[in-house]
Amino acid sequence: MVPLSWDRTLRDGQVIDVCSACRVREKGPGTPAREAGCSCEGGELFDVLGHDRFGHRLANTLLRAGVDSVERLSSLTAQELRDLEGIGAASARRALSCLRSEPGG
Repeated sequence: MVPLSWDRTLRDGQVIDVCSACRVREKGPGTPAREAGCSCEGGELFDVLGHDRFGHRLANTLLRAGVDSVERLSSLTAQELRDLEGIGAASARRALSCLRSEPGG
């Protein structure tokens, strides 16, 4: 599990929690991007699943379940994801949605 602290930022008109090491800055209206030189040590799962509380919680749950790479995550079906301890329907949807939005995903 990767311990992190959280900051709050405004994204798409909503206040959200973000990884303090990966503060979000707006490049333009509605176009969030990680700051150059992000220091989050979460790795590729965190990059794919997002640097907000939900993304980090999901990535940590997957890591505890032995899913330690995007390649491994990509090999799982929605049902296989839901069968993992701590992963429900919302988490499975988020993971699959994030994978589809990845370049080459």
